[in-house]
This record gives sequence, C-alpha cells and structure tokens, in this order.
Amino acid sequence: MNETTAFTLACRDGHSQPPVLRDVAATASLSGTLFELTLRQAYRNTGTQLLEVVYTFPLLPRGVLLGFATELNGARMQGTILPKRQAEQAYEGALADGDAPVMLEAHADGLHTANIGNLKPGDEIVVEVRMAQVVALEQGRLRLTLPATIAPRYGNPGAAGLQPQQAPVTSLSADYSLAFTLAIAGTLAQAAVECPTHPVVSRRTDAGLEIELAATARLDRDVVLIVTPPILGDAVVTQAHDARSTSVPRVLLATLPVPEAPRRDSIALKLLVDCSGSMGGDSMASARRALNGLAAKLTLSDAVSLTRFGSTVEHVSPLTPCSPAIIKRFAQDIAKTDANLGGTEMESALAAVFAIPSIVRPLVPDMKLRRLLDTAPGFSDVLMITDGEVWDVEAIITTAKQAAQRVFVIGVGSSPAEGPLRRLAQATGGACEFATPGEALEAAAERMLARIRQQAWTGLRIDWGAEAAWQGDLPLCAFAGDTLNVFAGVRAESDLPVRLISRGADGVDIVLATAATRDTAADDALPRVAAAGRLAALQPEAATQMAVHYQLMSPHTNCVLVHQRAEADKSTDEAQLHRVENMLAAGWGATGSVMEMERGAGAMPAPMMDMMSAVAPMASGAAPLMKRRKAAIDMPDMMREAASPESTSAAPLRTSIPANHPRAMGAGLHQPGGPVAPSPLIALAQAMLERECKRITDDEFFRYCGASPLSDSITRAIDELDLLAAQGAGRGINSAIANALLLRWIDARHGSRFFDGLPDSLKLRVSRLDPVLAMQADVIFDRHLGRVATTAA
Repeated sequence: MNETTAFTLACRDGHSQPPVLRDVAATASLSGTLFELTLRQAYRNTGTQLLEVVYTFPLLPRGVLLGFATELNGARMQGTILPKRQAEQAYEGALADGDAPVMLEAHADGLHTANIGNLKPGDEIVVEVRMAQVVALEQGRLRLTLPATIAPRYGNPGAAGLQPQQAPVTSLSADYSLAFTLAIAGTLAQAAVECPTHPVVSRRTDAGLEIELAATARLDRDVVLIVTPPILGDAVVTQAHDARSTSVPRVLLATLPVPEAPRRDSIALKLLVDCSGSMGGDSMASARRALNGLAAKLTLSDAVSLTRFGSTVEHVSPLTPCSPAIIKRFAQDIAKTDANLGGTEMESALAAVFAIPSIVRPLVPDMKLRRLLDTAPGFSDVLMITDGEVWDVEAIITTAKQAAQRVFVIGVGSSPAEGPLRRLAQATGGACEFATPGEALEAAAERMLARIRQQAWTGLRIDWGAEAAWQGDLPLCAFAGDTLNVFAGVRAESDLPVRLISRGADGVDIVLATAATRDTAADDALPRVAAAGRLAALQPEAATQMAVHYQLMSPHTNCVLVHQRAEADKSTDEAQLHRVENMLAAGWGATGSVMEMERGAGAMPAPMMDMMSAVAPMASGAAPLMKRRKAAIDMPDMMREAASPESTSAAPLRTSIPANHPRAMGAGLHQPGGPVAPSPLIALAQAMLERECKRITDDEFFRYCGASPLSDSITRAIDELDLLAAQGAGRGINSAIANALLLRWIDARHGSRFFDGLPDSLKLRVSRLDPVLAMQADVIFDRHLGRVATTAA
C-alpha cells in the first residue's frame, strides 16, 4: 500500500457534519531544562445531531501529562487518572446515562486520543492538556518542537496499538488555526532564538523573552524553535522533593555535557534513503540536500554505500572507498534520487542494508594505518534519511537491535514521526537529527557526521555521590556536543559531586563530567516526570499502581472526567461518531510545497488552490468511499498536471516576463484579488535571466542587485565562489556559469524553471561541470541564501 491511500477528502463516517474542532491555542515556558506546555483545543457542535467526538492527535513525544481539564459551556472540571479498564467503564456508563464524559487515552510516541461523549448541538467544550518535558542540548542547541498534525503513515495502525476508531484521519479540506506563545526565563532568555517553520514576533518582558507565532499559523506543520545559548552550560544537578514517596523522598536530575572524544580515522557509512510516496516534494528535496552535504564531507579514508527504498530496496552502490570518481558518481546518483518507490517497507530495507558486508579497504595513504585497518574487524554505521511515517515501529526496532549496527537518522518533512525515529536510533546506539523544509539540511548532516566520526563514549555509569535507590536509563553511546539528562532517587542528602563516567575497552574509567552545582525545583513536575520514565521497566500491575499514584498517563491508564447534566438536560438519543480529521502535513507527498507557500499563512500555491475548488463537492461525504480514495490516490499527479505551464493562467507578475511563460513558473502565487509580488529571491532570478538572455544591460542588472535586499548575501556567495575558482577547485566558473548555477539552485528551492530559459550554449557548459564542483556551489548558496529562500518564500 502506498501512503497516498491513507487519507481522504472527507470524513469517512459517511454523513455530513460541519467541522467540530474550531481552533487550538498553546502556551509554553522554558526555564533551564524544563519545557512546560499547556494546549487548549476548542470544539463546538454547530450541527443538528448528538455527537461522540474522537480525535487522535500528537503531543510532545517525550512529554509527561501533568494535568487534564475541560470546560463545557463554561463549567470547568479536572480529570482523574484511573486504570484503563476502570476509566473506560466510567466513560461508557456516563455516556449511557446521558451525561457528557471526556476521556483521554495515551499511545506510543506522543499520540493521544480524546473522546468527547454526548456533545449536544450548540455545546462548546475546551479540552486542556498540561505537559512537561525535560530538554537537552544537542550539538550546542535546544530544538523545541510542538507537534501539530499526524502525517499519513504506512501500514496498519493496529500495529501501534490503535483501535479502528482511534486511527487518525487526514483530510485535504481540514483547516484549523493555531496560536502559540513561548516564554523563556532565566539565562536562556539571552539565547539566540529562531523559528524556521513560522513567522514570529519576539518581545522582551520583565521575566525574560516571549515568542509568539503570527496569527496566520495553522495545524499543518510542526512548530520548531531553535534556542542557541551564547555559552554552553556547566554540569548541574537539580533536586526536588517527591511528596508522593516516603521511602525515596529526593529526586535528582543530572544535566551532564559530554566532552570531546577521540576521532575515528575513517568511517564506513551505509546511506539509506526513503524514496516512498510520502517523501515527494519538499521532503525529497531536503533529503537530496542532506546527501550532498554528506558527500562534501567524506574523505579518502572513508567508505560509502547508497541504498534507496520504498516498497522495494535498490542498492545503488556497494560499500566502496571514497575516491574522487566514486564521489562524482555519488553526486550523480543523488540527483537521480526521487520519491518513486511506493510504500515504506522500512524493516526489510534496514535488514538489507545491515546485510551489506562491512569490511572495505580504505584509500588511506599512510601504509601503517592502512595495514592496521586491513586487519581490523568490519565496522559500519547506517545513516537513514526519512520522514518516519510508518506504524509498525516495534518490529523495525527489533530488527535493528539484532543487527548490532548503529542507526543514525535524519528526519525530514513538515511533521516527521519524531518519537519512533528517536527510539530506533537510541535502541542501536545512534542519534537523531530533524530538519524541516525551513532548516539547513547540510548543517544537520554535518552535525550527524560529527557524531559518527567520534569514538563515542560507551560503558556509561553515574556516581551520584550517594546510594541511588533507582536511576533512569543511560544511552548506549554518548556523543560530544550533546547533553545527558538522567534522573535518580536517593534517600539521603549528599553534598558530594555527581560524576558521569565512561569505561573504556581497556577497563579504565574516564570521568567525562562532574556536577558540583545544585539547584532546587519547587514544584512536583520533576518527580512526576521522573516517575513516568520508570514505568516502562515495571511489570504491568506495578506500572499501573505507580501511574495512578503519580497521576500519569500510560499504556495502563486513561484520564477521565464526567460533566453531569441535570435530569431534564440528559441526552436520550444515540450519539453519532464524529472523527476529527487532521490537516494534511504541508508539502506531504508533493501535494504543494512549503517553499512556495506564504510563510506561515498556510496558503497553497495557485494550482493546488484550484484543485481544492475542483474537489470541494466531495467534502460533503456524498461520494462513495472507493471513489474518494481514488481521488486521494490521484491527487499528487493531478497537482503536477495542474502546475504545468500549459494548464495555468496566472495573472501577470510585476516583471517583464509574462506569468504563463515557462521561465516564470513558480515566480509568484495567484490568489483571489490579484497577484502576489514575487519574493526577493524570485525577483533576483528573473533579473538574472533577463540579463543572460540579453533583455537588460549589465548596468541595469547591477543597479537592480545594488537595490536588492539580498545584495550582501549575493556578494558573499559570489566572493566565496571566486575564492573557490582562485584555489583551482572552481576552474571554469565565470559570472555567467555562476549565475546559471544560482538559477538552478533557486529552481530546486522553489520548483520554478528559470534555468530552462537560459541559452542552450550556457546550459551545455553547466552540464559539463564537475558534479562535485556543482555540489560545492549548492552548499555555498545554501549557506548564504538558504535562510532567505525559506523566509521569503
């Protein structure tokens, strides 16, 4: 099954019902290592039928629920955590009695299902969830993510423990607004903060820094905030009093930065690229940029293989030493990589890559080192680039653990499956990076490669300075630049420092970090977060008891509350099931492009808007299910057809090139009310094309560039290209070829076709360039213009 069968254009229940979910608002705070989130979902039954509303949605994949409440027509109630079966009985009983019960269920990796019973016509209810998550620096920065939607996933949701009514439904017609504010306190308020996914407004307050999304945000992509402190923090221990435990009343949280590790002389890297249908468009463009970034950093001492997968597995190249010829061919293979292999058979793909022989002969000039490596046992690491949109995660993790090879993952897309991908990497001793279409993929690839090149710290343990009654799990490997957060429970106070220790293969202990500083947390958030982390190691009965005692969501517990109605107000009819649809993740499966959308506005490119108008009658639910599925399956092809120059008649752009000319494709968005001015980057591309086609003079072009807001970025990029040429690596680059390379890069970012409009003689000269050189040019443009490209799109 291809992922495109996993979403429809209408509610699957077969009846017409106005949308019930109205909007979502979230407020969050970040102080030290604690990220706290309050999410409020507003529902209203504007129809004429009594409803039972079911909505499966994502929350923080590593978050812990601290509170659950609802407000029904203004009356507020707090939820209670009960054993799962007891909570279900309370919900069903209240449903039968005509009251208004609400139940929240937790699934793996941050997915939750809200059940709202007996929502009468005219009822308004707000569901409020309060969560906390301990965050850690990864390669010198904090990456905070607010999950917004569940992209369609490959396989059977039952493999992840979801019942049929809990399986998420995704719709092209769903549209929900999102409001989000983040308050940053303490020393992190001085950090640099950026949001690659949405436009934001930041302001200084008495308490620190406040970040707010623009009012146009929608639930069609995750909210990502990157917080980069000016100075990396020292090791510290935060202690809290656990009022729920009489035997172990003190909880410690050790925050321990990992120091530099020795560098590996060479690496053997098995690259595995997801080429399933869901990766179409932005995700595949991101994957190619990540691969190009990796290729630019490989050396003669390394070896690399490339495998693509979808419904089938394609071994493009075996594990081979990285000679210049291999890197050149590798660049050509990257350019041919596309999302055309069907479904996401990740387990079989990983098994096939694990089976690739790991012993290679590196092209190391040092003969002594070469002989050493020739006699060493085989070693290799797997680096997978994917959106992670699969259901059967447990089988994949089991296969990976049995292979005894580390799996590193770069997750791409507007809403990647963060929880499953992190678990896969951690289970094998690897690591995860995530990069949305607005982030620099080359930077993510470089950070991951820095981890892979380390002789990672293993054999980890912590000396707590006192006897620990219990301790949280430690990773199999720790990487320099990352920070470990580990909980423990102690019975007695101690002023001794806490130490992170690694034991080498020679049996010698190395102290990696020492935390002598102690802070104190006032509330019960840390003890409850710590208790949630211990549940997985307990037997079901003990885990249920602990979850109820600490009021924690788990596989064994649900949260439930009941709004009791007056006798005359009780519901007597049978409620109809209404499954709330998720918005389709922006850019998923090539259905539009985040790069072409108004930043954060959720606006679609003109062809997609036209297609939505064409299918609007289907949203009523009148079309048969199979017909609706057929429309969903055909949607990406229909989008591509609508985007062709022959099938679009956009209004003239504010340039000298007609909008329906092939060279103007992608240059602007046609929206009701008139054209939208092209972004500075698109306007630059139009001017460059005019110059190369001799429609404007060099003087006119340079006057335009001088007035462009991109002037400084262009100058820096061209200067770096000139330096490359001066060093000999850029032989053959002149201003015309540099312009052509930049146009090709802009086309890849925006889906435009400016490069096609260049004279054939110039395109031929570009085609003869060394692929490695062209790849280096792309890296330069990404560095200087990549952020402008995404913020201006």
